[in-house]
Parts: sequence; C-alpha cells; structure tokens
Amino acid sequence: MAFHILVLAGGFGTRLWPLSRELMPKHLLPLGPDGQALLRATVDRVAPLGGAIHVVTVSAQVAACAAALEGSAAGDVSAIPEPRPRGTGPALGLAVHQVARDDPDALIVSVHADHHVTDTEAYRVAILAAAGWAQSTGGLATVGLIPTFPATGLGYIEVGEAQQPDGWAPPAGVVADAVLLTAAAALPAAHAAAFVEKPPLDRATAFVADGSHLWNLGLFAWTARGFLEELAAVEPALDAALRYVVEERAAGREERAAEVYAALPSRAIEPLLLERSSRLTVVRAAFAWSDLGSWSDLMAARAGRADADGNVSDGQAVLIDTHDCLVESHGGRTVVLMGVDGLVVVDSGDSVMVMPATASQDVRKVVERLRAQGRDHLL
Repeated sequence: MAFHILVLAGGFGTRLWPLSRELMPKHLLPLGPDGQALLRATVDRVAPLGGAIHVVTVSAQVAACAAALEGSAAGDVSAIPEPRPRGTGPALGLAVHQVARDDPDALIVSVHADHHVTDTEAYRVAILAAAGWAQSTGGLATVGLIPTFPATGLGYIEVGEAQQPDGWAPPAGVVADAVLLTAAAALPAAHAAAFVEKPPLDRATAFVADGSHLWNLGLFAWTARGFLEELAAVEPALDAALRYVVEERAAGREERAAEVYAALPSRAIEPLLLERSSRLTVVRAAFAWSDLGSWSDLMAARAGRADADGNVSDGQAVLIDTHDCLVESHGGRTVVLMGVDGLVVVDSGDSVMVMPATASQDVRKVVERLRAQGRDHLL
C-alpha cells in the first residue's frame, strides 16, 4: 500500500484582498515561515512523512504553484490540475481517481495548502493517526481539532461512539519514527456523528463547552478503494463522470475532459461525501492552527511579532499612539497611523484598504462590489 499526499491549493483570493487575487491566491502569498509561500510551507511540513505529493489546483495556477515549490526539499511534486474550479468535492474526487488509476491500493491523505501551523510535530502525528484509521477501517478519516474559542466562521464535527484503540494500525508507506507512531496511536478517535457548518455564536459557545464537537480542519485520510466505493454509492453519476475525465486525459483528449468537468456542479467534500458516510472516523487532536480566513486571523497568527502596543506590521510603517493594528505595506510607500486603535490597513500598490479589524469577515463584500462594478483588474 503506497502513501500519497494531496495538497489542495484551490481558491481565488477574496478573504485576504487586496493582497490575494485570482492569480495570487492565499496559498501563494509569502505568509509562511521566513516569508515562504504558504504552499511551500505546507509541502515542506508533510514531505518528511514520505510518499508521493500531488498539488491539486486549477489549471491556471499550475505554473505559479510549481514556481513556489522550486528548490523544495520535497523533491518532485506532481500537479493534478482541475480544469475549472468546482469545489473540494469534485477536486478531491478527480485527484483520487487519478491516483487510483495507477495505484488502486493507495493510502491517501488530503491537506490544505493555505493553513498556518506552528506545531509541526503534532500536525504530523494527527495525519499519521487519521491515515492509520483509514487504513485499518477501509473507510474515511478526518482530524478534528479541540476548539479553543467559539468560532462562527468554522465548521464543527460532532463526536460519536469511541473507536477502540486496538483497532488502529500504523499506516503503511509512511516515514515516521517510533515516537510519532506512538503519539499517533494514543490520539482518541471516534465515529463522526454529524457536521455543523459555521454555527451562530450561541451554538458555537455550546459546542466549546460540551466537549463533543471539534473544529473541522479539512484534513482527511482514506484508502483509494474506500473513497471511491463511498462516492459510487452516494453519487454514481459524479463518480462515473470523474472516471471518464481521468480516462480522457490519459488518452490525450484534454479538451473533452475539461468540457465534461466544467459541467459538474460545484460541491464541498463534506456534504457531498463525508456527511453521508457511515464509515467516517474523527481523530481528536490539539495543536496551534489557523486557516488564515481573515485579516484578523493573520494578525492573531502573528501575535508573537507584535510590538509593545499590540501592533503587527509588515513593510514600511510608522505607528504613533496606535494600538492593536495590523499594517501590510507592499506598495512601496510608508504607511503612517497616528492615534488609532484596532484597524487593518493593507496597501497592495494599486489598492489601499482601511477597516476596523472587527470587519475582517466582510472583505468578500469589497470583492463583490468591485466585480459588480466591472473592475476585474483589481481582482
């Protein structure tokens, strides 16, 4: 059983606008350690586990992703292009079909390319745990993070009946020492009972208190056979279409493959497959993590770099009597803030955005307004 890692690098920047754009999405921004692109940081994080790494991205971003990975210690990283963006469901279905065509017995892990992780060892342990459960059960597995606050912008997984620890086995094909494997075997696991997407504050607060709900990280594991069995059972037409796309590509008929894929509905993997599976295991993990889903999330992730007044800045900035502000100055100009608190200021060169940090979740409205005005050059 060979081991494969899918790195999901989709999306067309909206939540970190104006730095993130359609051709410079979040996973390509230099927000990782030492100014690395987040994609590069993710690949370097998972590479020590061994196995084949595949970046799953839209065709228009293949070249940019390859450039971001030049010189990576991971060595050769292949791309599985998505002809058109259709959400994580079809993208992962396409990738699994592609891997399974050459390796039907593959053990597969899927991670996101644009997340911020500081505890690399705990992250790898969680991957090992999920991969071991996927292999042992022949089903699907996911990592749930113990919530540290009532997040309303994240999904939650309800924990069901506990899995027996002796049902777990070390995943085949993974490179890991005894310490990591022992830690992976010790992580509690259970059947996943339900998913709840972005609950209101009162429900999120209850979830944190009850101890039976975990954050959904979008960090998954499965065997190729198990995934495709589940997909064929719940979405036979989609499964057949994805199989057809892979075969058309293999025959060199890329245009026809793209045409069929573009006609598929856009779906997230959770409602498409995971929420409908009776064979889903969730591993309970704890490590410092953020999906960097807003400018306030980025500020929190960079809290260790804050000055004595709680300000975080990148680029040329002068801050006087200013507190708890985030400044991203990338337009070649000096940004000056005086006597203000709790602002986010981003200068991308062709755009300047100023807003309260509390409005970070509303950046999509800016993108929508610009698109409605036909100002696509700013997107």
